[in-house]
Amino acid sequence: MKPLSYLCAALWLSSVLCGCETTRKFWTAVNNLAVGVYKATPHQTELADQRASAAFEQFSAQEKRALEESGTRYLAVRTADPTPAQWTEIRRDMQKPGSRYSGPAKAPGKIYCVMIWDTQSREIVGTDCYAVLKLPPAGELARFDTYTAQYVGGF
Repeated sequence: MKPLSYLCAALWLSSVLCGCETTRKFWTAVNNLAVGVYKATPHQTELADQRASAAFEQFSAQEKRALEESGTRYLAVRTADPTPAQWTEIRRDMQKPGSRYSGPAKAPGKIYCVMIWDTQSREIVGTDCYAVLKLPPAGELARFDTYTAQYVGGF
């Protein structure tokens, strides 16, 4: 097969799969938004819990049922931005060899903190704050380290 044929086949396959639910779930699974995991402060934890609880209470019965049917157990919620101590740790981790920000690449100017909330137990999961460079749109499924969660924003 010639290179042009491979290109045509790849374009055809991608066009067929681009709207497919399975493809969306696949890209969510491989696209981890967390660039680091850090211990959340009590303030970050409390704020995330308040925001996630409020967001979940705003969901209609149909939206809650859709979450359950899709197997989505967790919500991701933006909390307070990283503290100066967390920023120091984040910058240090980003300068480690092998990091995409080590060497001449510059560490990003803005980092957000996202926490995970369990819709079954109705509480924050653990004490981890996931540092992310870009927030997904509200309602989108996204992966943060080992969790796949529906992002609800900062509410």
